[in-house]
Amino acid sequence: MVTPAVWVPNDPVPLVRLPEVPETLGNPALRRVWDEATAGAYVPDLLWRLSGRPRGEPVDGVRDDNRSAILPGRRVILDDREYVATVKGCGAATDAFQHAPLSVARLRSICRDPSLLQALAAEDGSEIGFITGERWFGNVPYGGQAPDNGAIGLLASLRAQGTDLAGFRICPIVALVRLPDACARIASSFYWYRRYAGAYWQELRLMPSNVRVYFHSPVTFGVDTPEAFALFGLSSLEACERFLENLARSALAALTLYARTLRFDDRTGRYLGLAYHDVWLDKDAVIAADGTMHFVDLEGIEDVSAETPAEVRETILHQFHRHVYEASYALEAMAAETHRRFRVEGDPAARRRWVIEILERAAGGDPCLRIERSRGRVVAHVAPRADADACSVEIEVASGEVS
Repeated sequence: MVTPAVWVPNDPVPLVRLPEVPETLGNPALRRVWDEATAGAYVPDLLWRLSGRPRGEPVDGVRDDNRSAILPGRRVILDDREYVATVKGCGAATDAFQHAPLSVARLRSICRDPSLLQALAAEDGSEIGFITGERWFGNVPYGGQAPDNGAIGLLASLRAQGTDLAGFRICPIVALVRLPDACARIASSFYWYRRYAGAYWQELRLMPSNVRVYFHSPVTFGVDTPEAFALFGLSSLEACERFLENLARSALAALTLYARTLRFDDRTGRYLGLAYHDVWLDKDAVIAADGTMHFVDLEGIEDVSAETPAEVRETILHQFHRHVYEASYALEAMAAETHRRFRVEGDPAARRRWVIEILERAAGGDPCLRIERSRGRVVAHVAPRADADACSVEIEVASGEVS
C-alpha cells in the first residue's frame, strides 16, 4: 500500500520551466525523476518575461514556505510513499524587510537598473514571487539559492538510500540547477542594501508533505493538529497509534543522527558524524501522511569532527538535548489530539505513559538505540555505529510518572 503525498492548499505560484540551463548537478540514485518533463530551472513568470522570454513552458506551482513551490504534477513513489517535487529558490513571496507581499510596486523600489523600470511600469502591481539579488543570511540570494548551500544538501542526499540516511528520513535533493545567465542578470538588479555576487541556483527536492511541526507552513502539526488529522485521514484510534509509532521512530532517529552516521576517519585520526547547523525540527522537518518525520533543509546538515570518545559522547548528548523538545512537542500534540478525538480515558499522566510505551515499541529493532526503564526513569542507550564500546551514552528520556 502506497502512502499518498499530502500538501496544504496555498497560494498559486505561476512559474516557467526552462529546459535549457547552463549547469546541472544530479543525484544518480534519483535519475528517473529527472526526466524530460521535469528537468530544468523554474523561474517566476515575471522574471521570465524580463529575461527576454527564453524557451520554456508554464507550470502551476503551489506556494511552500517563502522561496519554495510544490509542483503537484510531478510525483514519484519511493519506499512505498508518494513524494511530490518541490523547487527551492524559485522566488520569495514576502518583502525581505517588511511584513508585506513582494509586489511589483515593491520591486520597483529596489530596482537598480533604470532600463527595467519601463517594463515594470506596464505590470499590474499584483503580489508575486521574485528572485532578487539581495545578499541574505551571509551569502544567499533572497528568493534564490547559493551553490555552496545547495551542494551541502546534495552531499547529504548522496549518502542516503533513497530517503533513508541510516534510519533518519530526509527529503532528498534530485538535482541542483544553475539559472541561465539572463535570469541571473535580471535578478541581480533588484536588492535592498547588499548585492549578492555569486551564481544563482535552485534545488529540486522530494517531499512527502509540507506539514511542518510548528512553523513555516499554513497548517502545522503542533498548532493546527485537528486540521493535520483531517489532511492525513486519521479516522480511528488504531490508525492514530500506528501514526504515532512512526512519528516516534523517526523522531528518535532525528535525535540520534550523529551516532547513526558516526565513522572514524583513518586519514585524520578523528571521528566524523552528521550534525545540525542553524536548523531545527520544528520548522525544518515535515510529517508524512503515515507519521514519519522527514528532514527538509539539508543545507543545515554537515559533518562535525571529534577527537576523542569523550567528545563524541558530548556531541551525541548535545544533539539530543538541543532537539528533544521539538520532537516531544510533536508527540504530545499527536497524543493529546488522539485522546480528545476518540475520548480515550485517562489523565495527562496516563497519556504521557502511553507516549513512553509508544517510544519503547518504536525503538524495537533499532541498531543504534534501545529504550528501557530503570529506577523510576526511562533511558535511551545510544550505541554509535563506530566504536560503540567507547562512545555509547545513556540519555534520560523521562523521569517520574513512568513506572
